[in-house]
Amino acid sequence: MSAGFFRRLTSSLIDMTLVILVIYLSFILIGRSYIQGQIENYDEINNNYNEIMTVYNQDLIELQDEYQANKVIAGEDEEQLDAAWDIYVEKSEMIRQQNLIDTEPYVEPLGTYITNSVYYYIGLFLLIATIYTLALKGLTLGRRAMNIELSGPVNLLSVFLHDIVFKYLLVIVLVPINILIAIMLLMLMGLIDTGLIAASRNKNTIRDMITKITVTKRERKI
Repeated sequence: MSAGFFRRLTSSLIDMTLVILVIYLSFILIGRSYIQGQIENYDEINNNYNEIMTVYNQDLIELQDEYQANKVIAGEDEEQLDAAWDIYVEKSEMIRQQNLIDTEPYVEPLGTYITNSVYYYIGLFLLIATIYTLALKGLTLGRRAMNIELSGPVNLLSVFLHDIVFKYLLVIVLVPINILIAIMLLMLMGLIDTGLIAASRNKNTIRDMITKITVTKRERKI
């Protein structure tokens, strides 16, 4: 019997969580230090940036307090209320512009760190997910937990296409380009999968049809 959408979704979430946990631990232990080491004076840059942002946020809090105090003083006087708002807007813009000037030297190196970190996660996700899936021939821990398996022409190529290429690759490629588009595509794929599983007799998704693989409930062995 073919597996339903939520059983398949849960198994995928379990597998993704396991893979991401491994990547996160590797990032904390090795990856973060390595990426930071590629940026000259990273610690100094990061500390200076954080100090500037702390002062910036404190200035905004003080300005907000000043505005609230001016509102109390103005009472019901509309002219004074408008003047208090104008002063608040003018000062907040000055603070914002000064913050842009102060942080400008640090934006590029910190942006490089964030970008390289994203690539680290993406690259390792594809690598680990591929090794993990192929090593278990598609019978991943998530599928075992949800008592489902792949049926049909199951081999290394078909499993790679079914579980990696058609499932993750396009979404992952879009993440560094535009994360919102990647999220929208992921949601669209989920809706399409839900519709096909609900409407088709065999509960097959597009990747199932292409690879001729069916996700079925595992038979309990006595």
